[in-house]
Amino acid sequence: MKPIISVVLPFYREGQLLASAIDSVLSQTFQDWELVLVDNNASEETRHTARSYADSYPEKIRLIHEPEQGVISARNTGILQSQGEFIALSDGDDLLKPERLKRQYEVLASRPDLAMVACHYDLLSYDGQTVLEENCPGFTHGSQNILEWKSYLKALFQPLHLNHIESFDLFGSPFLFFRKDVAIKAGLMDKRFNPRDLEDFEFCMRMFELGGFYLIPESLQFYRAENADTRRNKHKDKHTKMTLDKLQVFFTVLWERYGRDYPENHPVFRSLLAFHLNNFGCYLMRFSKGKGIGASWIRRAVFLRPGDLRYWKSYTKTFLPHRTHPRYFDFPEERQEELEFDRTFANRFLSEKSYRTGSVEFT
Repeated sequence: MKPIISVVLPFYREGQLLASAIDSVLSQTFQDWELVLVDNNASEETRHTARSYADSYPEKIRLIHEPEQGVISARNTGILQSQGEFIALSDGDDLLKPERLKRQYEVLASRPDLAMVACHYDLLSYDGQTVLEENCPGFTHGSQNILEWKSYLKALFQPLHLNHIESFDLFGSPFLFFRKDVAIKAGLMDKRFNPRDLEDFEFCMRMFELGGFYLIPESLQFYRAENADTRRNKHKDKHTKMTLDKLQVFFTVLWERYGRDYPENHPVFRSLLAFHLNNFGCYLMRFSKGKGIGASWIRRAVFLRPGDLRYWKSYTKTFLPHRTHPRYFDFPEERQEELEFDRTFANRFLSEKSYRTGSVEFT
């Protein structure tokens, strides 16, 4: 008999942390589930942990392999090979609280108008010993920058005239719960984002076209903080080429879906470009070898949105003496490391010309 819920959990190099993640699924109060463990070319230690659980719980746990490297490919394969009507995503180092599946299932099963349900989480120290922050609503809540970014993305749906527009939000993958058939209809996650980063937000955009979102206002998951090595391996710093490349992909995908055929959205794209060029440009001002590129990005933001005084203010600051930059660009001290990209890449980054399709261009 098929389970109601499939928990899709990719793993790579989590080691013994994977055991805690699997135990948290086994401890769910809602027990009509299967766990699909997706081996994404994992380390031998991590693979051994997964095998031992699959051998111990063959009626509940299935082990499959996805050779194409990247969490997006791994999640897509797990979803396609799952047997449940509903899908819960999690990561190999995170912990589900006992009520997570029950609570998310109760909401989504009773609300056919919804496409996706997420939840709050507690931020857990990497060693699993300390709760660093409780009841966090998600990665895209809190700061004014995030709220502004989401307001632009929400505006892209205006031409679609969605009845559920006010429920728009963005959620991280580890907290997502949705119907399998809806995810397949949406096209699953876009593999252009492999190995990771921004794929969950772009997936949220496509899922939102098919129904509303609901964020359960209680913590149902422990999200493990990254250690320094993991953070470096993922290239999470804002100035790295990988981060900038993924943002470029994000904009390209958005343009294909919400820009090319919707001229009324072109001003929104200009605002989005200006917003990110200014933010990343101001960030680069903390690097002694990034100030020229940072200033050029801020200048492009002014060109795209000349009526926004914030960008003029940022641009004016670029002409101040370097010794004043920590104060005016809000960083502790100047950084001396080399950038991972050159001026050629910088000139292409978030350039409106990179989204031209045929004769259409939102300049």
